[in-house]
Amino acid sequence: MGGGDVCTMADERDDGTGTAASMAATRLAELCAMIDDHAAAGTMSEKRVATICAMIEECNDDVEEASRRRSSRRRSGRWRRRVGGTSSTRCYRQIGRISSGGFGVVVKAEHRDTGQTVAMKTLFRRRRSADDDAADLLREASFMAACRGNPYLVGLHGVARNPRTKQYSLVMEYVGPSLSAALAEHVERHGGEGYAEATVRRIMRQLLTGAAAMHERRIIHRDIKARNILVGGDGDVVKICDFGLAMSTAEAAAPYRRVGTDGYMAPEVLLGMPDYDGRVDTWSLGCVMAKLLSGEAPFRGEGTSDQLYQIFDMLGVPGNKTREAFKSNLRGPAMASAAAAAAGAGGARLAARALPGLRKRVVWKKLLSRDGFDVLRGLLTFDPGERLTAAAALRHRWFAGADADESGVAALLRKTASIVAGAVISAGAFVGTWMIPWCDCRTAGTEA
Repeated sequence: MGGGDVCTMADERDDGTGTAASMAATRLAELCAMIDDHAAAGTMSEKRVATICAMIEECNDDVEEASRRRSSRRRSGRWRRRVGGTSSTRCYRQIGRISSGGFGVVVKAEHRDTGQTVAMKTLFRRRRSADDDAADLLREASFMAACRGNPYLVGLHGVARNPRTKQYSLVMEYVGPSLSAALAEHVERHGGEGYAEATVRRIMRQLLTGAAAMHERRIIHRDIKARNILVGGDGDVVKICDFGLAMSTAEAAAPYRRVGTDGYMAPEVLLGMPDYDGRVDTWSLGCVMAKLLSGEAPFRGEGTSDQLYQIFDMLGVPGNKTREAFKSNLRGPAMASAAAAAAGAGGARLAARALPGLRKRVVWKKLLSRDGFDVLRGLLTFDPGERLTAAAALRHRWFAGADADESGVAALLRKTASIVAGAVISAGAFVGTWMIPWCDCRTAGTEA
């Protein structure tokens, strides 16, 4: 597919009847297809990357415009093929490390001219082509761009290129520490207790709103967890971050596979179902909700069978109809064997009977009102067909009138977030091992 065709195709399908979200989903799928094609062909040149980045920026503009007017009128002019869709890492001064993982490192940085504070993510080079690394980063940028403007999803500023190493970095909105770190600090200060229900309700409303926006655009995050949620410095907002494992169900060859973090992974992903949807994210949000309330993750299995057993221990073993539906759709004998083993263990130890909702009801009733328990049970439902979507969860009466406790909750989060943020920045600042090697910054006469 030629670079100039990507968004033109979407424009031609925009006859005024589609919503802004469906337009974004279509453009996103086309961008992902083009990125994959160029990566496979080995044609991910600097100019090509710059052109794709310009398309991503234009797609942002169109989505925002469509959201404002929902309109009628085609955009005048076609996609402008701008060279220079990327900036240079020379424009930024590194301040300190925020986090690192198996795929890359995120640092806090400051724009040299404007003073704007940003977060910058660079992927580690792996044993594959530079085209593949660039493609992964551009796909992530595309997912973030499609959701631009949502207050509960981390925003994208652009893509920067290191002229020395030729590596690319995502330039993103700087938010604050992870919800995982803020919760750990709170638990330590409060004798092992998690957040109060009012706090959890406010956090969950924001997270579900962000997830609903993703799902409306046919994006599945696939790795929502407390570590991938950030707390704003003033404590009044939480934002979902890290779209590195996201996928679009609008893609012609959507990459359904077993990805994510085991403790937050929905049963259909654990069992290799080939056509899951956004409800894998609402399962993950149910795990986040449980962790916020209790102070610890609800499922911490080692491997698929152990993870499934822990799910059965909390929810009860699903009935025969549900188990058979899962078995008939498994991808291979290895996954079928794991499912059978887990179901067998659960059957022997839990009397093999379906139980209504959360098995350990007494524990959760101490932490939640009846309405709150209904939401948690709806998110942590084994059968995805019965599980709450993000949009449906937001309509639950538990969220009605939640604005009344906003100020107190914001003050609580502000306090824990500020403590954690200070610790993270001081611990990570100027740790050379984890800094992105922007050696050209030294030529500008500033610290590396």
